[in-house]
Amino acid sequence: MSDTPSYTIDATETSLDLLELLVQSADPMGVTALADRLGVAKSVVYNHLATLRERGYVVKRGDRYEPSLKPLDVGSQTRAAMPIYESARHHLDNLAAASGETTVLFVLEAGSGVPVYIAEASDGWSPRFHEGQRYPLHVNAPGKAILASLPEERVDEILAATDLVAPTEATITRRDELKATLRGVREDTVAFCRGEQYEGIVGAAAPVSVSDADCVAALGICGPVDRLSGRYLEEDITGQVVSTAKSIQVDLRSR
Repeated sequence: MSDTPSYTIDATETSLDLLELLVQSADPMGVTALADRLGVAKSVVYNHLATLRERGYVVKRGDRYEPSLKPLDVGSQTRAAMPIYESARHHLDNLAAASGETTVLFVLEAGSGVPVYIAEASDGWSPRFHEGQRYPLHVNAPGKAILASLPEERVDEILAATDLVAPTEATITRRDELKATLRGVREDTVAFCRGEQYEGIVGAAAPVSVSDADCVAALGICGPVDRLSGRYLEEDITGQVVSTAKSIQVDLRSR
């Protein structure tokens, strides 16, 4: 059964739209500009801003508004409560230091892949994505590793509810081709991304088994193809990723 909501509350959506608009804005915004962007009355914006300010999610600077850092606190507490995060982060730090490459930890959330931790090497590549963002599972190596670790019926459910967008020409958008790729990932215990999310960016990832079927994770290394290619990617990097994933699993079982 799909967990897609069957209905939403308009007022809640307006508050969240308002908050996200403030987050996306490079500068604080006034009530008139917010009302114009959202297509609602200024009185509605005032009421929602008052509520968000009262709860600490928005701050006022003169006659303009901007988001507060409270969402950071909420997200940090949520992440800290995840056993996979507590077990994995020092392993990712060690892997980034040993390999000199950017390492990432993705988890499954509502049918999407979310990076919950990114460890960058001192002279490594800085990713274009951020912790906490949601991404379709078919566009990168951690996402495919997560999909491959799920039961077939769960994969079908996720794919049925997913728009298989194509960020690049290399992205797999046919379900039969994607499922064939996932079979290969299951056999090899490693997934690859070859420019499917960002052109010129590749990576390798391995699933991390956890006891809760709804909290599936994957560890990966990603970076420009001129850094990660050939035997270095397919043997050296892959070996380090798989070994680190196993170490994390050992830590999780011992908790």
